[in-house]
Amino acid sequence: MKVITEFNRTFSLDNLNNLYQQHIATSYATGIDNMNHQVFREMKDEQVSIIERKVLEGSYSFTKYKLKLISKGRGKSPREISIPTIRDRLALRALCDFLQIRFKDDINFDLPQNVIRDVKTDMSTGQFDAFIKLDLSNFYPSINHQLLLQRLRRRIRDKVILNVIESSITAPTVPKPHASDRLNEKGVPQGLSTSNVLAAIFLSNLDKRYNTRTDIAYYRYVDDILILCKKSDCELIAEDVIAQFKRLRLKVHDPIKAPDKSSIGVISDEAFTYLGYHFEEQFISARSGSVDKLRESILSIFSGYKHSKLKSQEFLEWRLNLRITGCIFNKKSKGWLFFFSEITDKKLLHELDAFIMMLCKRFEVDIKPRKFTKAFYQVKHKKYDSKYIQNFDLYNHNEMAEILIKYFNKSTEGMSNEDVEIAFKKRVAKQVKELETDLLDFGYKV
Repeated sequence: MKVITEFNRTFSLDNLNNLYQQHIATSYATGIDNMNHQVFREMKDEQVSIIERKVLEGSYSFTKYKLKLISKGRGKSPREISIPTIRDRLALRALCDFLQIRFKDDINFDLPQNVIRDVKTDMSTGQFDAFIKLDLSNFYPSINHQLLLQRLRRRIRDKVILNVIESSITAPTVPKPHASDRLNEKGVPQGLSTSNVLAAIFLSNLDKRYNTRTDIAYYRYVDDILILCKKSDCELIAEDVIAQFKRLRLKVHDPIKAPDKSSIGVISDEAFTYLGYHFEEQFISARSGSVDKLRESILSIFSGYKHSKLKSQEFLEWRLNLRITGCIFNKKSKGWLFFFSEITDKKLLHELDAFIMMLCKRFEVDIKPRKFTKAFYQVKHKKYDSKYIQNFDLYNHNEMAEILIKYFNKSTEGMSNEDVEIAFKKRVAKQVKELETDLLDFGYKV
């Protein structure tokens, strides 16, 4: 299909309306205009028409993004997240889909747990005896716009399309709008639906260079790089990779000069972490910090119950089960166990089950929450067919209404099916977002 034909199809009224229902309607973050979905839905047809008309004529301009800061821990600068308006979020979602189709032969998006599965497989072959861990410094804010546009032009020549993309990355991210705000001249805003795909396009040639080598196993997930290789080749490979990133005006911390950021080691002698996983040869567990964060989030659920006026043990059990098993929502696997489905540390799962039973006794609740041990098996072997793990995508309107009444004390009397679905997805989306906070240290989403 021709580029412009695919672009026009992606930004057609029908497709934009479908994207709104599938991806945008359940997100409750507001952009710089503070418009929520209740207001947006009243003018949705008009707003969707504006996107279609202005994008296709090349005059669409993205509104300034609202700045949100996310803590990365003590002593670290917070991560800057850009929050678009609802209309811009819809336009960005369509743009993301178009870019993924156009560059499907150049980029590949694997879930972190799938990357870890590949690491496990390559380590088990015995071909490699050493590892190189490289940290890409300040990745998204350092992406050069001109170099990015050069890569985009290899598959997109149409100026209208390129102008839309350029507008999306030059719109400033600010806490409050001011007339003096300047366009963003460097970096790709984080938190947009297009952020990952643009970053992947930017590094696609470099990734291909190392993925085709047979003497190493190369993995990159966002700004975390892991290379398995022979011990004798470590330093030369690290130097070459650092030099290649430098050509793209990106900085990689040198493992010799900055061993706290990047590292080189022998697999049989040293443990290492990657994407939140802890490796000791064939023993693989979750990093201790992630386990601690999960325990804290479970404890907070019990504390929330204790201080609640309703003190509903049913809602407590429902929330715990969701935290333990994760869920399927909007065609995606969500939760801690899905993310860490490649661990071999079964002892940890039993310890987590014991931790929950201890809390049940401490808070004097008579419930029977699900088990990490059983849920882990279901995640590994029955993911989409399991009745043990909730698949919210399969709920009908009666089941949605039942959840709203039973767990959220929300009356559905007089509500249309559409209103029930919106209310259900909004509340589930909030609970799912809490699942994702267990993983935000790493900047990954499942």
